[in-house]
Formats: sequence, structure tokens, C-alpha cells
Amino acid sequence: MEKDLLQAVIKVESKIQHSLESERKKAAEWLESVRVSLSNELEAKKRQLDEEYTRSLEKTTNECELRAKQEIDVVNRVAENLQNLSDDILQDTVREFLQEILPPDNG
Repeated sequence: MEKDLLQAVIKVESKIQHSLESERKKAAEWLESVRVSLSNELEAKKRQLDEEYTRSLEKTTNECELRAKQEIDVVNRVAENLQNLSDDILQDTVREFLQEILPPDNG
């Protein structure tokens, strides 16, 4: 009877060991699947952020180029207007500034 009881205990212990190993294996497989899933999700997010960054950079670059072209056009128009000023207007303008800069002629 003791021998039967001992064999029963050993048999139950063996089942418990197998059950524990099976659960450890399931847990390890589950952890690996979670790791792979999170890794894939991380890569997808990284690609998404890279794409968003590229689009944002292109948009900002295009906007800056457009703004620069517009400002250059304005400066070119102002420069052209200044180049087209008559000598009389330029002399009058220079004379006004010279009168502000130079001391009055007392002689």
C-alpha cells in the first residue's frame, strides 16, 4: 500500500512537472509573440513618422521657397523703381539729406 501511495505521489508529481513545463513553454511563446508584435508595431510607427517627417519637410521647404520667391520679386520691383527714378528726383532727395547732415552755410 505504501508502494502504491508512493507511486501515485510520483505520478502526480510528474504530471505537475509536465504541466509546469507546458505552462512555461506557453508563457515563453506568448512573450515571444508579444515581443514580435510590439516590434512590428514599433517599426510601423517608425515608418509612419519617417513618412510624416518627409512630407512635413517637403511642405515646409516648398512654402519657404515660395515665400522667398515672393520676397525676391518685391525687392526686384523696388530696385527697378529706384533705378527708374529721374536724376532730378535723386538730386532733390540727396540735397535734402545733405542739408540735414551738413552745417548751415553762414558765408
